[in-house]
Amino acid sequence: MKFTLASARTFPPAESEGWTVHFIGCESRYWIGARACLKDEQLFATSVEAAWEWVKGCEGIRWFSDGERRYGNQLWNLASVYLLSGEYHPGYGYRKVWREGLEVAMKIKGSQGNRRVEWVKVEHPFTTISPKLVVQANHNEAQNVALRRRCSTYRRRANLYAKKLPSLQRVLDLQRLVHNWVRPHWGLAKGATPAMKMGFCSRPFTMLELLTSRGSSSMPC
Repeated sequence: MKFTLASARTFPPAESEGWTVHFIGCESRYWIGARACLKDEQLFATSVEAAWEWVKGCEGIRWFSDGERRYGNQLWNLASVYLLSGEYHPGYGYRKVWREGLEVAMKIKGSQGNRRVEWVKVEHPFTTISPKLVVQANHNEAQNVALRRRCSTYRRRANLYAKKLPSLQRVLDLQRLVHNWVRPHWGLAKGATPAMKMGFCSRPFTMLELLTSRGSSSMPC
């Protein structure tokens, strides 16, 4: 999560409308969504709900984030369940848990190079928990660096800042389309885009195709 807009130079960060939050698949590098708004509960609720709609059909889900607890708190409202009588054992001590197959953890910046990993809420008793070493959001942090480099609205120059929230959202949407459909990702197979990894298409799109398509239904695959 980060914030931009020219208003950030004159207003406190909490009052800036330029906070952005996005979700990226670890294996596919598919950029699921990006939203810009005030850093309030509505931003987290809307963003988490949109990301959950993408992944809720999977049997096994690793949901890892940074130290912001509101990601997990909002997801808890969508993905928590009550154990049935056949699943519940008095020795476990919990009835309300995450859905089976879902593990939620966050990496917190530690001191002296020692990072902290915390699991958010209570896991389902049938869910296998990953080792702490694999709890990371490095792919998302790398995307943050690339976004600052490629998107002029994130550079520290007033004439390049997005002046209004709709302008910032429009730039984010375009960057997401280019990331998913046009630019091959170095972390995937040679010449593969995240959309190809997801099975949405068989080749990278060109910028001309992207800018002249009227919607995903008319985009050649």
